[in-house]
Amino acid sequence: MTTYIDKKFINLVSPQLDKFSWKKNDLANCRCPICGDSKKNKTKARGYFFQKGNDFFYKCHNCGAGHSLYRFLEMVSPLLMKDYSMERWKSGENNRSNFIEPEKEDMLGIHSKPKFKPIPKLLQNLSKIKDLSKDHPALQFVKLRKIPEKYYDILYYTDDFGSFQTKLDPEAMALGAEERLIIPFFNKTGDLVAAQGRLLNLKSEQNARHTARYITVKADKSIDRLWYGMWRANPKKRVYVVEGPLDSLFIPNTIAMVGAGAIEKIHPRFDCSDVIYALDNEPRNKQIINYMERLIEKKCSVCIWPENVKQKDINDMIYTRSHREIKSIIDQNIYTGLEAKLKLMKWRKI
Repeated sequence: MTTYIDKKFINLVSPQLDKFSWKKNDLANCRCPICGDSKKNKTKARGYFFQKGNDFFYKCHNCGAGHSLYRFLEMVSPLLMKDYSMERWKSGENNRSNFIEPEKEDMLGIHSKPKFKPIPKLLQNLSKIKDLSKDHPALQFVKLRKIPEKYYDILYYTDDFGSFQTKLDPEAMALGAEERLIIPFFNKTGDLVAAQGRLLNLKSEQNARHTARYITVKADKSIDRLWYGMWRANPKKRVYVVEGPLDSLFIPNTIAMVGAGAIEKIHPRFDCSDVIYALDNEPRNKQIINYMERLIEKKCSVCIWPENVKQKDINDMIYTRSHREIKSIIDQNIYTGLEAKLKLMKWRKI
């Protein structure tokens, strides 16, 4: 049954894939939508869907991307991904799901507490950043990023991310024994629902700040919107929404959205909150512009960074400004409605 569902959704996404065709019953081919495939030869198609057991996976022989079908749909067609996740669950054969009923998922435990299968000692087997030796590369990394020390207790280190990844998500295609900073996502009751692994690169401060490569692993694939920091945010106060979990550690009462689905709707916990979206300061980034336009259409309040701010995100800003200064800049540059549209038009030309 799962093979039939996988093939069905490969066919559903195929109109979005250039040069798509089935080569065999268990093998399909297309130009890779992740890397764009060959720039010189438009006829080359080096992306493949292949069957392994009852499931289909995706692999590109140009960029090396390797993903489960779920993760591929998450990147290429988030709406199809949601339907795919639900259909797999309804089939009763997605026995690796950690939720009993995905439609009742509640990251905060506001309604009913999610019923997770136990993930024994998954974090206990990792090292907390606060417990590492002074010369440890992971501790040096968070110091270079100027992460406040009070958060060293909730950040972890692993020297074998591939092993951690497959324990949290058995469907994941493991990357091997990579050293990564682990950023765990919890719900209100303290259950681990996901984790993000940040590649460690300490060749220089510049590399540590800009060679950003994050991998997000979900304990349950029915979660299409991940929010980092909800378990500590106070909905009665102004809530700031940023793009990266590490950015959220610098401004009080800040949460981070992860994945395109999060832009569609704030979590119900903050429906009555004063919510301010402060996305990355990249006026030439088409995806960010698209996010901003969608937020403005939804009558959300957005921060549009002033011209004198040159850094691309809060973690870069912290090198030259204090936490209080950055918060003040955000508060002084909040826009909604028509004013936001006009300001965005000007900002995107910077």
